[in-house]
Amino acid sequence: MLRISRTLSLASLPVLFVLASVSACSDDSAATGGGGSGGDATTTTSSSTKSSSSATTTSSSTTTSSATTTSSSTTGTGGGTPWPTCETQPPGSPTKTLNEIWTENPANPTEAWVPGVYVTAIANNGCTAGTACQFFIQQDESYGSLAEATHQSLRVGVAPSVAEHFVDIQVGDQVDFYGFAFRNTQDGENELLFLVTDSLQGCARTVGMGDLQPLTVTLDQLTTQGYETDYGPLFVRVDTVTGNPNMPAETFALWDTGTMPGGDITTVTSLSPFFLSGAAFTGLTDGMNTNFSEVVGVFGIFAPPADPLIKYEEIYVRATADYPTL
Repeated sequence: MLRISRTLSLASLPVLFVLASVSACSDDSAATGGGGSGGDATTTTSSSTKSSSSATTTSSSTTTSSATTTSSSTTGTGGGTPWPTCETQPPGSPTKTLNEIWTENPANPTEAWVPGVYVTAIANNGCTAGTACQFFIQQDESYGSLAEATHQSLRVGVAPSVAEHFVDIQVGDQVDFYGFAFRNTQDGENELLFLVTDSLQGCARTVGMGDLQPLTVTLDQLTTQGYETDYGPLFVRVDTVTGNPNMPAETFALWDTGTMPGGDITTVTSLSPFFLSGAAFTGLTDGMNTNFSEVVGVFGIFAPPADPLIKYEEIYVRATADYPTL
């Protein structure tokens, strides 16, 4: 049996960002700080006698590697432009739904005003000034089926230098959002996302609260292809699953209760603490098989810098109530 552990410096880990070389984005190196293209992140691998499906990742976050994007049509702002507040729609910005952005699938950063969406998860349970941040937004409070939920959500990556503009948003907020979206396909990545940097400005203003309800799915419905192209970062619930926790800041694999763990680290779906306050689990015992009555969180992909690139399926829980044990 195999146990694989990845340890990433918490100072550098917070988020992956895309190095968008658009209109001389001076903050791009800060945006990539740790997740995508270096920083002081380190990766270690060890083996022991655990199942291959019990792969662990310390404080894992969905990661995008460095990409270079150039386009004369890109309308990155900045350079002394007043930062938008989302109290009003930025002049000239087109109003779009998240589904419309999926349909457009822009290859270069494309401006969008997206009113009335809901925040489903925020890394470390909230953005902090000076620290890279990421959060997920979805169009509606709930969906009745996977088909209804398809292409209704996206991830937002926020550079450390501009994270101060997002410190007030919380999970469950309904927000008017403004930002630049594009699909990053550099170095094996394949993610449609919003990126906020000094040059690609963005904002989110709370306008209400939502009663978010997760979509019930099964583990085998959560796949890398599903996240990248088929449906996106779903807010989900998975019932009656089992895992073998490790250290509090490490992810661990899940399998259906009553079955044997199977697959390998690239095909199993793991439970991640990165969106919890403190980025660590509480109340779980290292090395003990644990049955969960349900797991609730946002499904995402963690892709740490590597050659070849490996993508890990993760469910990001937001509070201890998201992983009740039996």
